[in-house]
Amino acid sequence: MSAFGLGGGGFGGRGQEHPQLKAAKIQAEGATDLYNRMADMCFEKCIGKYQEAELNVGEMSCTDRCVSKFMESYKKVGDKLQEFQQMEQAKMQQTQQAQQMMGGMQ
Repeated sequence: MSAFGLGGGGFGGRGQEHPQLKAAKIQAEGATDLYNRMADMCFEKCIGKYQEAELNVGEMSCTDRCVSKFMESYKKVGDKLQEFQQMEQAKMQQTQQAQQMMGGMQ
């Protein structure tokens, strides 16, 4: 039996993952990618050279602002994407309802 209580064969047979486990893996990969991109971008922007073992005040301030702006931008993009997806889903539901109504008239 696996650590997730899914048995040796996984979900529904060999080679298939449980949908929740698959979604969790995708989410973890996305979070890791986000962190790595943010760290690379802010490091490149804020840390010029390795002069000291500790960050100086300017580097800390720059890094704080960079991370804050990155996360704010990421949130705004995520909110807009969610809004767009909801609008598309509503359009699809309206289309399906219209098709069902047209089918019922025949």
